[in-house]
Amino acid sequence: MNIGVLVTARLGSSRLPRKHLLEVNGQSFMACLLARLRPVLEALPCSMRLVIATSDESENRDFARFECADTQVFYGHRDNIPRRHLEAARALGLDALVSVDGDDILCSPLAVVNVARALLDGADLVRTSGLPLGMNAMGYRTQFLEQVVTPWWSRSFDTGWGVIFPDDAWLDIQMPLAAIPELRFTLDYPEDQLFFTSVIHELMTKEILSTATDEDIVAIVESQKMFQLNQSVNQEYWQNFHAERARLRGEE
Repeated sequence: MNIGVLVTARLGSSRLPRKHLLEVNGQSFMACLLARLRPVLEALPCSMRLVIATSDESENRDFARFECADTQVFYGHRDNIPRRHLEAARALGLDALVSVDGDDILCSPLAVVNVARALLDGADLVRTSGLPLGMNAMGYRTQFLEQVVTPWWSRSFDTGWGVIFPDDAWLDIQMPLAAIPELRFTLDYPEDQLFFTSVIHELMTKEILSTATDEDIVAIVESQKMFQLNQSVNQEYWQNFHAERARLRGEE
């Protein structure tokens, strides 16, 4: 089986322009995320590759700097993320996909491995739960994605697009770390840039950026109260998120 770990990202953010290229100690957020995901590629007895799944716009050509032997960039649909994923799967010959949001700079490698293992074992639609927001992962077999995306092919949507999947189709994998409401590991606002800069700087200082476990990261964030750096925008984030999901559900 060929499994792609798709990192979904674009450089056209209005709140935080070119956010994936912002740097910590000379290393971009995207480079940090890829560094943490690379060990996943050797974790299972199947072919796995990293793919930055972006939209086909000129500004996103800057992602080409990350291309190497195990990482490539796919340029797909601008506004429909699951369609972009399916386009990537078709073009690259992928049997299944693990989806990682490019905003989730410290997404759990263990969550990615668990999702990939479930897909390898025959699951059609998988997600992890229990980790703080921005650390979980999800995935799907290409054949299943094709069935689900077809009715939405001409639609445009971004945040909250997971509503296209039937609620009863998920295989849920509970992760061994309890979700903590005040923690939000996703890059959306300038305050989130400060948060990730602080956390990643600490991981780099300890020389554990690529090896830190989910427990290690959460312990650092809680012990040093780094969650206070972006806590002020949590309410706005969730209001926008739920409003978009409600809009999409109303248009089903």
